[in-house]
Amino acid sequence: MRVTSLELHQKLGQTIDQARLEPVVVTKHDRAHVVILSAEHYAFLQQAARKSRITGSLTPEERKLAAAAVVPSEPEQALLLSQLASAVEAGQKQ
Repeated sequence: MRVTSLELHQKLGQTIDQARLEPVVVTKHDRAHVVILSAEHYAFLQQAARKSRITGSLTPEERKLAAAAVVPSEPEQALLLSQLASAVEAGQKQ
């Protein structure tokens, strides 16, 4: 969602409510100026930034392994997720 700074001033409460659902870009002179987002989304972004910094500290060997990694096709992913769900379900029944 995008609002102008004037709209933000006029409808602050509504804009904050909307920002809890999706980031709100506030424009000034037709250019993005700031973004308002929920505390949960902000925490998610902070966590993602921390993870990326940790990933950036991989050893050369770990980087080589990561570069060589292959992402399974969508059907393979579906099969693996199904197998994982079955294993989790079986573990919960015990």
